[in-house]
Amino acid sequence: MNNLESNNAANINFAEEDVTLKELLSPLWNRRWQIIACTLIVTTAVAFYMSLLKPIYQSSAILQIGSNVGSTRLSINDAFNDTVATEELIQTQFEILRSRKFAERVVSQLNLVEHPEFRVGKYNDKVAFFADKPDLPPSTFAGVVGKFRARLSISPISSTELVRITFKSYYPELAAKVANQVGQTYLQYQDEVHSSTKENTSEWLVDQLEELGKKLESSELALQNFRESEGLVDINGISSIAGDQINALTSEAIRAEKERDDLKVTYNFIQQYKGDIQRLTDLKEIDSYYPYAQLKVAKENLEREISELSRRYGPKHPKRMAAQAKLDTMQESVNKQVTDRVASLEKEYRTAIEKVSATQERLAIAKTDFVRLSRLKNKFSQLSREVETNKELYNNYLVKLKETDAMGNYTATFYVRFLDKAIVPKGPFSPRKTLSVVAAFILSFIAISMYIIMRELLVDTLNSRRKLENFHEAPVLAVLPKFKAKPTNKDEDKYFADGRFIESVRTLRTALLFNNDKKPPKVIAVTSSVPNEGKSTVALHLARSFSEMEKVLLIEGDMRNPTVAKNLSLDPFRPGLSNLLAKTHQINECIVRDKNVKLDILTSGISPANPQAFLSMKRFDMLIKVFGNFYDRIIIETPPVNAVSDAVIISRLVESVLYVVHGTKTKREQITSGIRMLRQAKAPIDGIVINKSESIDTSRYQNKYYNDKANIIKLPVRKQA
Repeated sequence: MNNLESNNAANINFAEEDVTLKELLSPLWNRRWQIIACTLIVTTAVAFYMSLLKPIYQSSAILQIGSNVGSTRLSINDAFNDTVATEELIQTQFEILRSRKFAERVVSQLNLVEHPEFRVGKYNDKVAFFADKPDLPPSTFAGVVGKFRARLSISPISSTELVRITFKSYYPELAAKVANQVGQTYLQYQDEVHSSTKENTSEWLVDQLEELGKKLESSELALQNFRESEGLVDINGISSIAGDQINALTSEAIRAEKERDDLKVTYNFIQQYKGDIQRLTDLKEIDSYYPYAQLKVAKENLEREISELSRRYGPKHPKRMAAQAKLDTMQESVNKQVTDRVASLEKEYRTAIEKVSATQERLAIAKTDFVRLSRLKNKFSQLSREVETNKELYNNYLVKLKETDAMGNYTATFYVRFLDKAIVPKGPFSPRKTLSVVAAFILSFIAISMYIIMRELLVDTLNSRRKLENFHEAPVLAVLPKFKAKPTNKDEDKYFADGRFIESVRTLRTALLFNNDKKPPKVIAVTSSVPNEGKSTVALHLARSFSEMEKVLLIEGDMRNPTVAKNLSLDPFRPGLSNLLAKTHQINECIVRDKNVKLDILTSGISPANPQAFLSMKRFDMLIKVFGNFYDRIIIETPPVNAVSDAVIISRLVESVLYVVHGTKTKREQITSGIRMLRQAKAPIDGIVINKSESIDTSRYQNKYYNDKANIIKLPVRKQA
């Protein structure tokens, strides 16, 4: 049995590769039904939406737009292998096809304002709510043009002189008709352009060059005068340095203001309660002050010493008077430390105010300089841009003039022709229902899975092997898996239905019995950070596990929210611990015997108004010592540490404290806070127990050998003495 439990304990240390894969896949498997349900809901919604959409038909025509230039009429650009001008000109034709004015011509020619295409919605008539209304008013011309342009696509084919004209419509005949009409309208437009007279641009270019030359000379002179008058060398470098200085001063001002605001709260508190030493010690800055903390501890020790002396001697006894005098002297020292610390905090606040003022002053000066430099830089950039713009315009017009002179009266023409005319489509282009449903299923499944994985990895709990390796506040004694209790037809209660959980509890028992550092604890307290972490279940199963080998008593020390009696289907008003402490009942009336194992249970009893007062009684300590004479092991279930201080009181009376944490819900901050509180009370913490773990699986060995109940030999239950 011991070898088997040792193997179970060894199973906690898995290989890093296996644990990493399990951390990713375990959350998905644990929430597989949620993932499937959400994925199906999204897929069903997308499928329903796709079924409501009307089919859209698409038809395309292809035009060829090029330069109609023969070998005997070669342009100067072609002569020098320069095709940039031709590409720009062809791109201009594409934009003409996309223009609103061109769309208006096509809409007017086809009289599309009266067509039902632009009066119906995108949904079909399967659902009455989405059915088209026959009495809708006619569409406006501007509205039809807008919808027409949204459904028309003009896309040049790369590395060719071809352009594809595509139109989408609910009517297949209209899709082909519009695509062909756009090409026909463009042919008409080109005929109008080439049939019009061409004006001679040479004279106009000469006039423009003369005017641009004067503008260029004037802008260059203005830039030079500005540079000389302001003494500018490198305005960009100076402005950059000023900007960096402002950033640095701004950061410094923010830090100074934050420090001042933090100290202001403390300063206001000091001014409000100045002279009240007791209230001033509530400040964190004073309470955590090291000299004050030392004196505070020494004072508390001296007060306990005086309390002990007061029990032995009268108020006039020399020892008691000497101790009282020492306490008065120490109180004066404490008051002096508080006064000195208060003065120091006031001085720090005044210093912070002066620092903020000085930093803001420097920042204001730097901002003034930066504004001045920015103004100069903007003016310099404006003049420079004007010079560059005038120079570029002058050069462009000069090139155009030279080209015009070289070509004489030659004018390049375009040729436009249909390469492929649009035909009526045989089937709809969209929506692609099957593809959309499949994509929705895959994407929703991936998105939900990624959300669950990221949520599991980012939550600050001990739900993975990686997080456990970084947890150093206390050793991990055992990892208990999450299970659902299954009712049985036998006399056994539901808590023996999950073999993995029982074996994990036995692993915890082995860890407590065979600790090499000390002898096995006889009195064990089980606590947690907050409610609903499973400490009552762990305490009950640990007691039952120990009762397989020895006589055990389980004490329900949580008198505020008792759950042991409820879990065992006992009368919640039966006498228990509180009745024993109040001396209203005898021990034999309060202890109940577990019918399945050799285990005695002392429930909490009637909940008192002040449980701490009951737990602080000497009678409680005496009861534990008396029970120790009759039982081999005593397990006490206590309230959560972070909720009330009952567990801290009980922890001083036991030999071992087990700290139960929920594997997927308890935050690390809550665990650290609870352990720190227990250690301040010098509680004997043996370690933590991870309960209801989903991601950390230590049951591979157990699943193989313990899930088949036919392989388990059940020992007869011991008869109770």
